[in-house]
Amino acid sequence: AMGPVTTLALAFLGLAFAQHPRGRFPPAPGPLPPLTGNILYHLFERKYTGLGNKDAGDYKGDMTFIFSEFEPKRKGNPESSLEANIIEMSQVNVTGWGEYEACNAPGCTGIHVCPANQTLYCCEVQSTRKPAQHNKTSLPGTRVANHYNTSNGWWFSFPMESQGTTWTEKRLRRINGKCLGNAWRKAAGGCHRCPGQSLDACVSNCIQTTLSQLVLKHVWDRVFSDPTECPEVPLPGTSVITV
Repeated sequence: AMGPVTTLALAFLGLAFAQHPRGRFPPAPGPLPPLTGNILYHLFERKYTGLGNKDAGDYKGDMTFIFSEFEPKRKGNPESSLEANIIEMSQVNVTGWGEYEACNAPGCTGIHVCPANQTLYCCEVQSTRKPAQHNKTSLPGTRVANHYNTSNGWWFSFPMESQGTTWTEKRLRRINGKCLGNAWRKAAGGCHRCPGQSLDACVSNCIQTTLSQLVLKHVWDRVFSDPTECPEVPLPGTSVITV
């Protein structure tokens, strides 16, 4: 699930709730995302694949999450490491949008909890904080990225039980998060004031204060479109065959 952001990330991208049936949160700043052709991203542990019972973001929505994850490994959220985890890029089509659910990886603790002995992600309804109940016709959910007032990005949730009925996914790319982070770092001149090679908060700060939004997006698009720069990561349970 999407996590808290750094101060600079808040400045980089605003935050807000999308449509909410009880009207507790600010309305979405415009129409909901389209039903077809959504290009979405998800940063998570490499032992997983696919969006079933998971959250994702469009480019602007996922950027809000990613800039809080420049750390080797954060306790409490197994997804929280751009350096250690992978990013999948998928094209998603849906039949409609429902309420967003916070879906968290096994081992997640804190505000959102998912027991480490679970094999599947734990999803909870955003408005009630209660476990989600899915069936074959459950709609995927969406909301404006983050928790404050304005945003140009979106977050999404996808019930595993309704995959193939109310939503479909085509995986386009699966890359190491570290490859993206290092490409941004290189574009920012190397961030030599930051000690070591880890993608930490210092590097996050350097990248965000050095690169324009245009350059950030250009590098992102380049690494996801170029498997020679960021090679495809094998799916769980497979291995790379070298010749």
